[in-house]
Amino acid sequence: MGTPTLDTMASEQLETQLAQLEVRLVRDYAAVTPARMHELVERERSRFDGAHIHVFVPILVERAIRATLTSSPAKHRKD
Repeated sequence: MGTPTLDTMASEQLETQLAQLEVRLVRDYAAVTPARMHELVERERSRFDGAHIHVFVPILVERAIRATLTSSPAKHRKD
């Protein structure tokens, strides 16, 4: 196994930050199942798949999900 590159380190950090974000969102939106929240995070994250800079991806994902859940909370409620 070689020395990690900046790309692999940034990718690992992004994974960690998104996992932490998912935990916070599940805590803040108890009506949304963890599985549904994971789907929302992955959907928003996929919008940035081709991005060269990932430092802002977690905040952009969080803002988009919070806006979505605030505007239509019943649509994402667990039943």
